[in-house]
Amino acid sequence: MSEDPFGDLDAAMGSGEAASEPAPEPEPEPEDAEPDDAVESEAESASESASTEPLDPRERTAFEFDETVHKALYVLEAVADEFDDIITYDVERELTRDHGLKGVTKSELHNAALAVATEHPEEIVERVLEQRGVDDEDTE
Repeated sequence: MSEDPFGDLDAAMGSGEAASEPAPEPEPEPEDAEPDDAVESEAESASESASTEPLDPRERTAFEFDETVHKALYVLEAVADEFDDIITYDVERELTRDHGLKGVTKSELHNAALAVATEHPEEIVERVLEQRGVDDEDTE
């Protein structure tokens, strides 16, 4: 074995002396072959027709990941663990098993959970009061 640990890397990668040989010239195309433009336009037509067909909403995400922002949420560890368990084992499972969704992302699940919270601010108020041990009747 040589002292250079990478000494045989060129040979293994196929870039030894054989790489210095000239590349073979491309063979001429037969007269009846389609020009490259025709092949490209067929491929473009196929991709355009495929893109005009609406994707099944069960097979695509609700939004692209680049549309999201990363926000820090500060929660107690027990609440975060319970949230993760419910999102993963209850919500995601129901969406995939019962509703046939594919490729459900955490960003979709987190977005939906926060959207539900924003639709019920009164419950958030009640929970904060409860966490502090403040009786709702005391504040009225």
